[in-house]
Amino acid sequence: PLVPNRFRFQNVSVKLPKEGVRPKGCRLEYMRSEEEWLAKQQYTTTCPSSVDVYSWLMEKVNCFGEKHALMVAYGELIHLLRDRALLHPDGSYIDDDFDTWVSVATFQMILSLEPYLWNRGWSIRVSYSCDNSAIFAQIVPVCGHEYEAEMGKVKDGEYPAIELYVMKKVWSKDKGWVLRDVFGGNSFPMSWLLPVRPYPFEVITPESSTTLNLQLPAQPEKILDCLYGNWHVFSSKHSRLSLECKD
Repeated sequence: PLVPNRFRFQNVSVKLPKEGVRPKGCRLEYMRSEEEWLAKQQYTTTCPSSVDVYSWLMEKVNCFGEKHALMVAYGELIHLLRDRALLHPDGSYIDDDFDTWVSVATFQMILSLEPYLWNRGWSIRVSYSCDNSAIFAQIVPVCGHEYEAEMGKVKDGEYPAIELYVMKKVWSKDKGWVLRDVFGGNSFPMSWLLPVRPYPFEVITPESSTTLNLQLPAQPEKILDCLYGNWHVFSSKHSRLSLECKD
């Protein structure tokens, strides 16, 4: 039987890059071999949606208390606060991925859940920096996704990927404790993100209605003001990188 390559990922460490330096991504690895992936695609005809997988992950994370954060981030945070929606009325997705900020503990836990995701037709691919640090991960559907070990956005697949940006606690002499996005380099005062805010949100499609028990940062408006400026008005620009957001 095909088994997960779990031994390679059980003790993934998330090292902190040098102060003020955004780590360069050097390689990407799937938690499944290409042989496993292609075999799974041959007999998997349907996969659960991104909303269903996101809901399942939130159930797991919310059971583990304060150390396990899985917060809505970046573009998805804008859609929730400005548009009050993650999907269009016809059920199609507004964005091409789901952005989340995760604690180191949550990152490790979600990697350990990969065998359960695999049973549902999803898996994980992990991006590494040049010093062999895990800095980012994407949860992707088997359905419609071409196995390609190259870093970057997931451009195919039946449903959008769920992206995990690792947030690590860092001490700064002039700002005190901050939380830094290891991959994007952006840092925020602890009080802007923690404690997380529970945010039940109903996702409605033409076929069904699902309540996502989401987590929001403590002060999402401050975060978006720093990252995007006037985020209340639609814009195609992405968040800036390596920002030092502060009160």
